[in-house]
Amino acid sequence: MVSLRGRVAVVSGAGRGIGRVIAEALAAEGMSLALIARTGPQVRVAAEELTDRYGVPCFPVAADITDTAAVERMVMHVEQHLGAVDLLVNDAAIIESREVPFWQADLDEVWRVVEVNLRGPMVLTRALLPAMVDRGRGHVVTVASLARAATQTGTYTGYAVSKRALSIFTGSLAAALQGTGVIVVDVLPGLVRTDLTAGMPTWRDVTDWDDPAATASTVVEIARGRYDDAAGSTLDASATP
Repeated sequence: MVSLRGRVAVVSGAGRGIGRVIAEALAAEGMSLALIARTGPQVRVAAEELTDRYGVPCFPVAADITDTAAVERMVMHVEQHLGAVDLLVNDAAIIESREVPFWQADLDEVWRVVEVNLRGPMVLTRALLPAMVDRGRGHVVTVASLARAATQTGTYTGYAVSKRALSIFTGSLAAALQGTGVIVVDVLPGLVRTDLTAGMPTWRDVTDWDDPAATASTVVEIARGRYDDAAGSTLDASATP
């Protein structure tokens, strides 16, 4: 089994939900972490708890991941404090506040959702990929979504469009990265109860939620290289052994 101890991961959306569970799983494997969230207090608490529990360095970052300059500064600080980044987990995401069809939605809000969910991962990936390619190794994991449910209801347009676009982004990167030693893959967590999903009327009657620990376990195995032959694809965490 490949050890992850001493390696470095950057996890966005790490203050709560799936991102928080992923961060804990990586810390338990001995990885040093940069935890990114929009709000400082939440991610600072997460960093302190993980450091206390697992004895690994955790670097909290409150940042807007759509801000290129802010992300570049963050990467510089992470490399200075923790070292070269081996793993990026793109988990941060938001959704529209109302379940309405596109023509009734606030266009500015829709576009902000697209910016956070699509531009954010693209900015983070662009900031970290060059060094990974130069070293000849690295993994980029993007947490996918059951966006098709939103598409079927004709609502949450920004969320549905951004999440589908991310899958295209992953496929495009995988083709360009062939032979570099850098692997990009999406992970589908299933239907996990988070603040985001719990607030969607689409899921109001759901009682059988998927376990986020399955997603975290899959991310750990990706970091170990177990799924390197699945570059560019989407792994269903509920189905991976």
